[in-house]
Amino acid sequence: MELDHIFIFTHQAEQVASTLQSFGLSEGTANVHPGQGTACRRFFFQNAYLELAWVNNKDEIKNPVIERTKLWERSQYSLTQFCPFGLCFRTKQKSEQSIDLFFEDGWRYYSIYLPEGQFANIASNEDFPTEPMLFEMPFFGLSPKDYPFEKQQPLTHAKGFHQLTKVALTLPSPIKDFSLALRKVLHESMIQVSFGETYLAALEFDDGKQGKLKDFDPLIPLRITW
Repeated sequence: MELDHIFIFTHQAEQVASTLQSFGLSEGTANVHPGQGTACRRFFFQNAYLELAWVNNKDEIKNPVIERTKLWERSQYSLTQFCPFGLCFRTKQKSEQSIDLFFEDGWRYYSIYLPEGQFANIASNEDFPTEPMLFEMPFFGLSPKDYPFEKQQPLTHAKGFHQLTKVALTLPSPIKDFSLALRKVLHESMIQVSFGETYLAALEFDDGKQGKLKDFDPLIPLRITW
Protein backbone atom coordinates (compact mmCIF):
# COMPACT_ATOMS: atom_id res chain seq x y z
CA MET A 1 0.00 0.00 0.00
CA GLU A 2 1.40 3.39 -0.98
CA LEU A 3 0.47 6.34 1.21
CA ASP A 4 -0.67 9.28 -0.91
CA HIS A 5 -1.22 11.81 1.86
CA ILE A 6 -2.11 12.34 5.49
CA PHE A 7 -4.53 15.05 6.57
CA ILE A 8 -4.77 16.67 9.98
CA PHE A 9 -7.70 18.84 11.01
CA THR A 10 -6.86 22.19 12.54
CA HIS A 11 -8.67 25.38 13.52
CA GLN A 12 -5.49 27.39 13.00
CA ALA A 13 -4.45 26.50 9.46
CA GLU A 14 -2.91 29.89 8.68
CA GLN A 15 -0.76 29.87 11.81
CA VAL A 16 0.22 26.22 11.34
CA ALA A 17 1.14 26.77 7.68
CA SER A 18 3.25 29.80 8.58
CA THR A 19 4.97 27.81 11.32
CA LEU A 20 5.78 24.98 8.91
CA GLN A 21 7.12 27.47 6.37
CA SER A 22 9.34 29.07 9.03
CA PHE A 23 10.52 25.59 9.97
CA GLY A 24 11.73 25.09 6.41
CA LEU A 25 8.93 23.48 4.39
CA SER A 26 7.88 24.76 0.97
CA GLU A 27 4.10 25.04 0.61
CA GLY A 28 2.27 23.78 -2.46
CA THR A 29 -1.12 24.79 -3.78
CA ALA A 30 -4.11 25.04 -1.46
CA ASN A 31 -7.35 23.26 -2.29
CA VAL A 32 -11.10 23.50 -1.64
CA HIS A 33 -13.51 20.54 -1.60
CA PRO A 34 -16.84 21.86 -2.97
CA GLY A 35 -19.89 20.13 -1.52
CA GLN A 36 -17.83 18.60 1.29
CA GLY A 37 -17.39 21.72 3.39
CA THR A 38 -13.62 21.51 3.80
CA ALA A 39 -10.53 23.24 2.48
CA CYS A 40 -6.83 22.56 2.89
CA ARG A 41 -3.25 23.77 2.59
CA ARG A 42 -0.66 21.27 1.42
CA PHE A 43 3.05 20.46 1.69
CA PHE A 44 4.39 18.02 -0.90
CA PHE A 45 7.31 15.61 -0.76
CA GLN A 46 8.59 13.19 -3.38
CA ASN A 47 6.31 10.31 -2.43
CA ALA A 48 3.45 11.83 -0.39
CA TYR A 49 2.08 15.06 1.03
CA LEU A 50 0.81 16.59 4.25
CA GLU A 51 -2.59 18.27 4.23
CA LEU A 52 -3.83 20.79 6.80
CA ALA A 53 -7.63 20.59 6.68
CA TRP A 54 -10.33 22.78 8.14
CA VAL A 55 -14.09 23.36 7.87
CA ASN A 56 -15.10 26.18 5.53
CA ASN A 57 -18.83 25.40 5.21
CA LYS A 58 -20.73 23.92 8.15
CA ASP A 59 -23.89 23.32 6.14
CA GLU A 60 -22.04 21.25 3.56
CA ILE A 61 -20.02 19.16 6.00
CA LYS A 62 -23.18 18.37 8.00
CA ASN A 63 -25.09 17.29 4.90
CA PRO A 64 -26.43 13.71 5.21
CA VAL A 65 -24.41 12.70 2.16
CA ILE A 66 -21.20 13.70 3.95
CA GLU A 67 -22.25 12.56 7.42
CA ARG A 68 -20.92 9.02 7.12
CA THR A 69 -17.39 10.34 6.61
CA LYS A 70 -17.46 11.72 10.19
CA LEU A 71 -15.46 14.69 8.91
CA TRP A 72 -17.39 17.09 11.13
CA GLU A 73 -16.69 15.00 14.22
CA ARG A 74 -13.01 14.73 13.26
CA SER A 75 -12.77 18.48 12.76
CA GLN A 76 -14.09 18.99 16.31
CA TYR A 77 -11.81 16.35 17.82
CA SER A 78 -11.03 18.27 21.00
CA LEU A 79 -14.75 18.05 21.87
CA THR A 80 -15.77 14.76 20.23
CA GLN A 81 -12.57 12.74 20.82
CA PHE A 82 -12.74 11.53 17.21
CA CYS A 83 -9.39 11.04 15.49
CA PRO A 84 -8.37 14.21 13.59
CA PHE A 85 -6.26 12.31 11.06
CA GLY A 86 -7.00 10.79 7.69
CA LEU A 87 -4.82 8.49 5.59
CA CYS A 88 -5.24 8.28 1.83
CA PHE A 89 -3.63 5.54 -0.23
CA ARG A 90 -2.84 5.37 -3.94
CA THR A 91 -4.00 2.54 -6.12
CA LYS A 92 -2.17 1.61 -9.30
CA GLN A 93 -4.74 -0.20 -11.38
CA LYS A 94 -3.67 -2.99 -13.70
CA SER A 95 -6.61 -2.58 -16.04
CA GLU A 96 -9.34 -0.06 -16.84
CA GLN A 97 -11.83 -2.92 -17.02
CA SER A 98 -11.42 -4.07 -13.41
CA ILE A 99 -10.79 -2.10 -10.21
CA ASP A 100 -8.76 -3.57 -7.36
CA LEU A 101 -9.54 -2.07 -3.97
CA PHE A 102 -7.60 -2.33 -0.70
CA PHE A 103 -10.69 -1.84 1.43
CA GLU A 104 -13.01 -4.51 0.10
CA ASP A 105 -15.74 -3.59 2.62
CA GLY A 106 -15.41 0.13 1.86
CA TRP A 107 -18.05 2.42 0.41
CA ARG A 108 -17.80 4.59 -2.67
CA TYR A 109 -17.75 8.32 -2.08
CA TYR A 110 -18.64 10.35 -5.17
CA SER A 111 -18.06 14.09 -5.07
CA ILE A 112 -18.54 17.00 -7.42
CA TYR A 113 -14.83 17.83 -7.16
CA LEU A 114 -13.81 14.43 -8.55
CA PRO A 115 -13.88 13.67 -12.29
CA GLU A 116 -17.12 12.09 -13.50
CA GLY A 117 -17.32 8.40 -12.65
CA GLN A 118 -14.44 8.50 -10.19
CA PHE A 119 -14.76 7.98 -6.45
CA ALA A 120 -12.86 7.63 -3.21
CA ASN A 121 -13.21 4.23 -1.58
CA ILE A 122 -13.64 4.85 2.15
CA ALA A 123 -13.01 2.09 4.67
CA SER A 124 -15.97 1.11 6.83
CA ASN A 125 -14.35 1.91 10.17
CA GLU A 126 -16.70 4.68 11.26
CA ASP A 127 -17.60 2.64 14.36
CA PHE A 128 -13.97 3.04 15.50
CA PRO A 129 -13.90 6.80 16.23
CA THR A 130 -10.32 6.85 17.57
CA GLU A 131 -8.99 5.40 14.31
CA PRO A 132 -7.96 7.68 11.44
CA MET A 133 -10.20 8.00 8.44
CA LEU A 134 -8.90 5.49 5.86
CA PHE A 135 -9.54 5.79 2.15
CA GLU A 136 -8.03 5.17 -1.25
CA MET A 137 -8.14 6.88 -4.64
CA PRO A 138 -8.54 4.04 -7.16
CA PHE A 139 -8.00 6.27 -10.20
CA PHE A 140 -4.95 8.20 -9.12
CA GLY A 141 -1.68 6.32 -8.77
CA LEU A 142 1.00 8.99 -9.10
CA SER A 143 3.36 10.15 -6.38
CA PRO A 144 4.08 13.92 -6.28
CA LYS A 145 7.45 13.53 -8.03
CA ASP A 146 5.61 11.97 -10.99
CA TYR A 147 2.83 14.56 -11.35
CA PRO A 148 2.29 15.88 -14.88
CA PHE A 149 3.82 19.29 -15.60
CA GLU A 150 0.61 21.25 -15.05
CA LYS A 151 0.16 19.76 -11.57
CA GLN A 152 3.75 19.80 -10.34
CA GLN A 153 4.35 21.06 -6.81
CA PRO A 154 7.43 22.43 -4.98
CA LEU A 155 9.41 19.45 -3.69
CA THR A 156 12.56 21.24 -2.53
CA HIS A 157 12.64 22.10 1.18
CA ALA A 158 15.16 24.06 3.22
CA LYS A 159 15.50 21.07 5.56
CA GLY A 160 16.43 18.88 2.62
CA PHE A 161 13.48 16.48 3.04
CA HIS A 162 12.86 14.06 0.19
CA GLN A 163 10.93 10.91 1.09
CA LEU A 164 8.33 10.34 3.81
CA THR A 165 9.54 7.01 5.21
CA LYS A 166 7.30 6.40 8.23
CA VAL A 167 4.09 7.64 9.82
CA ALA A 168 3.71 6.80 13.50
CA LEU A 169 0.31 7.65 14.96
CA THR A 170 -0.32 7.90 18.68
CA LEU A 171 -3.93 7.13 19.56
CA PRO A 172 -5.49 7.58 23.00
CA SER A 173 -5.87 4.39 25.00
CA PRO A 174 -7.55 2.16 25.83
CA ILE A 175 -8.49 0.64 22.49
CA LYS A 176 -9.67 -2.95 22.73
CA ASP A 177 -9.43 -3.77 19.05
CA PHE A 178 -8.76 -2.33 15.62
CA SER A 179 -10.99 -2.45 12.57
CA LEU A 180 -10.14 -4.91 9.82
CA ALA A 181 -9.21 -1.97 7.61
CA LEU A 182 -6.67 -0.53 10.05
CA ARG A 183 -5.18 -3.97 10.65
CA LYS A 184 -4.58 -4.26 6.91
CA VAL A 185 -2.99 -0.80 6.81
CA LEU A 186 -0.66 -1.65 9.67
CA HIS A 187 0.33 -4.91 7.98
CA GLU A 188 0.89 -3.56 4.47
CA SER A 189 2.07 0.05 4.76
CA MET A 190 4.54 2.40 6.48
CA ILE A 191 1.92 3.29 9.10
CA GLN A 192 2.58 2.42 12.75
CA VAL A 193 0.34 2.90 15.78
CA SER A 194 1.06 3.25 19.49
CA PHE A 195 -1.00 4.44 22.45
CA GLY A 196 -0.75 7.54 24.59
CA GLU A 197 -2.75 10.23 26.30
CA THR A 198 -3.50 12.32 23.21
CA TYR A 199 -3.47 12.13 19.41
CA LEU A 200 -0.17 12.70 17.65
CA ALA A 201 1.11 12.16 14.11
CA ALA A 202 4.87 11.65 13.86
CA LEU A 203 6.25 11.93 10.33
CA GLU A 204 9.71 10.56 9.60
CA PHE A 205 11.65 11.75 6.58
CA ASP A 206 14.54 9.98 4.86
CA ASP A 207 14.72 7.24 7.50
CA GLY A 208 15.49 9.76 10.24
CA LYS A 209 19.20 9.63 9.35
CA GLN A 210 20.04 13.00 10.93
CA GLY A 211 18.51 12.08 14.28
CA LYS A 212 16.65 15.39 14.60
CA LEU A 213 13.15 16.14 15.88
CA LYS A 214 10.70 19.06 15.84
CA ASP A 215 7.46 18.96 17.86
CA PHE A 216 4.60 21.25 16.78
CA ASP A 217 2.24 20.23 19.56
CA PRO A 218 0.11 21.85 21.05
CA LEU A 219 -0.39 24.10 18.00
CA ILE A 220 -1.14 20.95 16.00
CA PRO A 221 -0.66 17.26 16.97
CA LEU A 222 2.34 16.86 14.68
CA ARG A 223 5.96 15.83 15.16
CA ILE A 224 8.60 15.65 12.45
CA THR A 225 11.80 13.61 12.63
CA TRP A 226 14.58 13.55 10.06
